[in-house]
Amino acid sequence: MSKINERLKKLHTIALVVALAVFLLVVVYEIHNLDNNSKRYLSEHYISEGVRETGAINLVTSVLYDYRAFDTLGEATVILTAAAILSLLVPVSKATMLGTKFSIIVYQTTKFSIPFLAVLGVHLIFFGHLSPGGGFVGGVVLSIIPILLTITYGVEFSESKLKPAKKKLVEDIGAIGFILLGLLGVVTGSNFLANGQANFGPGNTGELISAGLIPYLNVMIGIKVGAGLAIIFNSLIKEK
Repeated sequence: MSKINERLKKLHTIALVVALAVFLLVVVYEIHNLDNNSKRYLSEHYISEGVRETGAINLVTSVLYDYRAFDTLGEATVILTAAAILSLLVPVSKATMLGTKFSIIVYQTTKFSIPFLAVLGVHLIFFGHLSPGGGFVGGVVLSIIPILLTITYGVEFSESKLKPAKKKLVEDIGAIGFILLGLLGVVTGSNFLANGQANFGPGNTGELISAGLIPYLNVMIGIKVGAGLAIIFNSLIKEK
């Protein structure tokens, strides 16, 4: 009976893999056969009208936080869900990486690097609409700080400096703040997560305070991603 169950599990796994492969092949085929004009229309619109409509010089950011902000919300939700499951639902017996010993060079290098990582992360977040960067990238850089502390000094030290409850609170603030900013578009009579379309005003293009809601959305995503990735990392390296 156990052998039959094992075979059924293997067949179930194989069936899922085959179904996923077929689905991906269909998606790739449909994308490949899209009309060339329809594929170029959106990219041409973003390039020619992006700065005027959103006020963001960084067109990647204008797409992520204006034209396709729903996608960004979905990606942030994935991180939020993963962090919540790992930190709340998975029991932990003890933490690994506590006995690792490094040389004094590693410890000093970590201390030396942290201020630079903090400045770089904050710069990427606040200037993401003006230069390469943005909330996601800045959040990833900021998450390296607690991850470095964990790797170098251990989980207990890292979590004594940056409490898990505080990281979870920061992540929640980022997620809720992003949604509340999105609702401002509805309040103004436009759509959820609308920016240029809701007439928030792009300001003077090229200045720090410009591009409507995009800088504030960058901040919310930055703190949310930074805290979320730090939570996920510490949860994954703990023995269950």
